Amino acid sequence: MKPMQHIAVLAAALLSVVGAGQAAAQSFPNKPVTIVVPYAAGGPVDNFVRGLTPALAETWKQPVVVMNKPGANEIIGADFVAKSAPDGYTLFAGTEAALTMNQHLYKKLPYNPEKDFTEITRLVALPLVFFVPKNSPANTLKEFIAIAKKNSTTRPMTYGSSGAGGIAHLPMAMFTHNEGLTMVHVPYKGAAPLIPEVIAGQIDAAVLGVSVIEQHVKAGTLKALAVSSETRSAALPDVPTFKELGVKDINAVFNIGLVAPRGTPPELLDKIARDANRIVRTPEFKKKYIDAFSYVAVGSTPAEFRDFLARDRKIQGERVKLSGVSLD
Repeated sequence: MKPMQHIAVLAAALLSVVGAGQAAAQSFPNKPVTIVVPYAAGGPVDNFVRGLTPALAETWKQPVVVMNKPGANEIIGADFVAKSAPDGYTLFAGTEAALTMNQHLYKKLPYNPEKDFTEITRLVALPLVFFVPKNSPANTLKEFIAIAKKNSTTRPMTYGSSGAGGIAHLPMAMFTHNEGLTMVHVPYKGAAPLIPEVIAGQIDAAVLGVSVIEQHVKAGTLKALAVSSETRSAALPDVPTFKELGVKDINAVFNIGLVAPRGTPPELLDKIARDANRIVRTPEFKKKYIDAFSYVAVGSTPAEFRDFLARDRKIQGERVKLSGVSLD
């Protein structure tokens, strides 16, 4: 075959593949779509996805089913989707736990977050707030740092978390490192038992989502010293950001995003991302499922989500190393 003929054949083949992908996207979906949630029904991720699915079903004119596969720090759900067909009909609604943290927390995983998934969109983010008991002598974050530094060699202060190796632990480990503090980590089994301990003054500080502690801050039982975000939270507008205070941000943010099995056609990824992001930005959805929980709408493209996860994996790897935690 002559060189020009060879090029023509390759070009025709490429156009055929592109055309097939576009046709698949136009007809997608032609059967029910399943979104796997790696938590039990009723939690924040489940509630958000169950708010999204009816709108997707209406857009696609096909049922969109939520499948709960809880357990093992999102591993069970992530592994199920990683081994599913790459056809766009099985998606994973995950957080940094499955997508950027587990690979550093476990020596062995049944899935590879970098090789087994392809990104669709980062839907929402929930900034975490650094808070202390109402009777804490610290009224600002810099005052807290000064007090903690003074006590580092005599009676180290404590910080609590909703679980070792989680989003409420690793940013605090980074915080103590950044500020040269010695503090004692006290892990709890969730936020519910942690909050009363901070209110009672048994724990000196913690970080949790805005929506989780908002009511306690407004009731005056907790003091919020800083929010880990680019801008102030609409729910707690009087609480400054780390950057405003001149303190290095600890990137304490909880994210919910959609990914698909590796090999899913890019045209399908783009379509799912466009449709999901359009829903997330509608005033009705935003009011009911985003603003009500103090989320921040993101609605990224697949490429933007891919870049975000690459950056976050580096951050999480550094945090895990600093904390010394392992969940094996």
